[in-house]
Amino acid sequence: MKYEEIVEEICRKVGISRGEVEKKVMERISELSGLVTKEGAAMLVAREFGLNLFRKTDLKIKDIDFGMKNFNVRGRIFRISRIVEFQKSNGERGRVVNLFISDGTGYLRIPLWNDQVDLVESGNLKIGDTIQVVNAFARENIFGELEISLGKYGKIVKITDKDLPSLEEIEEFIGKNKRNRVEISELNIGFYEIVGTVVHIFRSRFLFSVCPICNSRLEENICPLHGEVEPQQQIVISGIIDDGTGNIKFVLFREIAEKIVGKKANELAKLSEDERMEYIEEKLLGKDLVLRGKVKVNKLTKKLEFIVDEAEFLNYSEESRKLEEELKAW
Repeated sequence: MKYEEIVEEICRKVGISRGEVEKKVMERISELSGLVTKEGAAMLVAREFGLNLFRKTDLKIKDIDFGMKNFNVRGRIFRISRIVEFQKSNGERGRVVNLFISDGTGYLRIPLWNDQVDLVESGNLKIGDTIQVVNAFARENIFGELEISLGKYGKIVKITDKDLPSLEEIEEFIGKNKRNRVEISELNIGFYEIVGTVVHIFRSRFLFSVCPICNSRLEENICPLHGEVEPQQQIVISGIIDDGTGNIKFVLFREIAEKIVGKKANELAKLSEDERMEYIEEKLLGKDLVLRGKVKVNKLTKKLEFIVDEAEFLNYSEESRKLEEELKAW
């Protein structure tokens, strides 16, 4: 749907003026730092009023927000995970594989379950294919990542779309987004690299239980998708990083957290909560880190936070070499 059509539909179904609708649209654009189109912002406003305007609408990936339902999206497959087999609590076998697609405005993951895995195993879907996901819904997984699910009525259709970027263009797009180093004061929603000093670690258990099959958070060892399972421990660490221009909350998950603190989740589980806190503070507090990942708005605090997908301690020799090269370029 075009912007004008969306606005007219909201006015007609909700009974408010065009001015009120456009005011809300501009508020959403401002809230998302201009990183959403007017059409995307208008769709978010429609959703706030409980309107379903997404059916049969091809959205750009950058305009997809958590909780959207019954929309279509197009993209090129640029990565396919390995097929993972697992055993359900009832003894049945299951399988899952993840597709990663991009349209040049963003990228996302699509998990395929059980019979859907045949689409990949048969070679019907492969890297480089252009597809349309029909009747999808978007959700945020426990690692803050956007994920698209097909549900009962969703499907994947192979299409021909010459307007979608090539594999080379997608890799360049992803690389640019992930390697764009900025000062913390300049951060907006998007993908960045930052360098700063860890000035605070939030106290917590640092461990949580997830489903070993789909990584969903468990409630009393119950997964919403796979029922009762044997829980798997994962690490989550959050703190504050400061670079002198500003500071931001960062969150480290899973193997990234394990790598940066030098212990596996099962090793941390052997320590008491006080011992974990002391160990993690000793490892991170006051240390300089290079973080790469995604900046998003925390739904509860309404503040920006940094979801880390790569982390390393600052290599002073390497930073000096880069600075020297930049000075020579001048």
